[in-house]
Amino acid sequence: MGKLKGKWSFLIIVSSLLLLLAACSEPERDGASEADPEEGQGEEKPNELVVWINDEDIAEDVAKEMFDKYTEETGIDIVFNRVALPDQVQDLGLAGPSGNGPDIFFQPHDSLGDIVAQGLALPMNYSVEEMNQFSDVAIDAFTYDDEIYGAPVAVETYFAYYNKSIMEEPPATIEDVFEFSKEHTDTSQDQYGFLVAPEFYYLYSFINSHGGYVFGEEDGVYDPTDIGLNNDGAVAGLTQYKEFIDEGILPRTLTVDVMDGLFSEGKVGMVISGPWNLPIYEAALGEDLATAPLPQMNGEVAPSFVGVKSWLVSYYSEHPEWAEDLVKFLTNDENSQYYYEVTGEIPPRPEILDDITDPLYAGYAEQIEFGTPMPNIPAMSAVWDMDDAIEMINNGEDVAEVLDEIVEDIKAKIAVSGQ
Repeated sequence: MGKLKGKWSFLIIVSSLLLLLAACSEPERDGASEADPEEGQGEEKPNELVVWINDEDIAEDVAKEMFDKYTEETGIDIVFNRVALPDQVQDLGLAGPSGNGPDIFFQPHDSLGDIVAQGLALPMNYSVEEMNQFSDVAIDAFTYDDEIYGAPVAVETYFAYYNKSIMEEPPATIEDVFEFSKEHTDTSQDQYGFLVAPEFYYLYSFINSHGGYVFGEEDGVYDPTDIGLNNDGAVAGLTQYKEFIDEGILPRTLTVDVMDGLFSEGKVGMVISGPWNLPIYEAALGEDLATAPLPQMNGEVAPSFVGVKSWLVSYYSEHPEWAEDLVKFLTNDENSQYYYEVTGEIPPRPEILDDITDPLYAGYAEQIEFGTPMPNIPAMSAVWDMDDAIEMINNGEDVAEVLDEIVEDIKAKIAVSGQ
């Protein structure tokens, strides 16, 4: 987020994994924007609403434009503050009770369980008509204890970007990627056939394609005591990844920024990244840029993590009905279209998806079919310790031993937290 980024946007042609957003109906407003407390809107209209936005996920110009439209329509001023995405949950727990928190805030769905467990958000009130516009996965992504939270802004996963001046077509399998990389990597010139950031978010594809998993799941309910990140499949997947490191065709240390820079400079054949980089890569590579689903691993297109980002209504808002009205406004047809046009991130709304013809979105469109939504229970926060495991593996430690150690640590953290 963080993993979702920035790691985290958007397109989905296959409805089975599209997280659709309600077609945000608004409370009746009287004339120029007055709301009748006894009709439609039950609470008195406030003078202002406070919003927390995140630097990486909401461009200030985009947010301000939408906020200004809401103010023009309702007469309610929007005060927005930038609070880093990872800090919002902790800060809200401190600021909310004292009356210094926001009315709405912005989070990825994998933090939902923690948010609800701390009592930081209110469930949404959707009409039947609005509910009918969600896909099952959309409901699942922001459902916790049978309540729906949030108004999703964008769906994101990662996929393959490739430079057509270096590779005419993307390799079909990870084995093909390996062979291509051996032929096209010259570390002395910072040239690589393939790069992927050494982070759990991206390398989950190696793990899951061989049978590893985060939590066991039955009927949509996750079991935090059943962790599959050190089973035989997880070991096999990360062992396959480690072969790239051992061969010297992936660097032992690599940051996302360095990878993005090398690819933008035309020094890398293929990288794994998300839709947030589409405008950046396109500006750098122009017509040489293309996208594709992830290469096959273990005989099938590799799965990828899917994340959803959403506006949520704070439990501590003194104006919850108007806060809900605002998040529905921000994600209505018009504003969702505007958000897509400016940011390049595609909101999960079929009206927008059906009109997208840009071939650069083809890789995302195909990859999303193979996506795996990140678990949204509180225990997920401990799972990101897998980044430490990957660092140790990159430094040459035994894959199975490292995974056993990290999973024990994850289980201990979950037990201590009572999650």
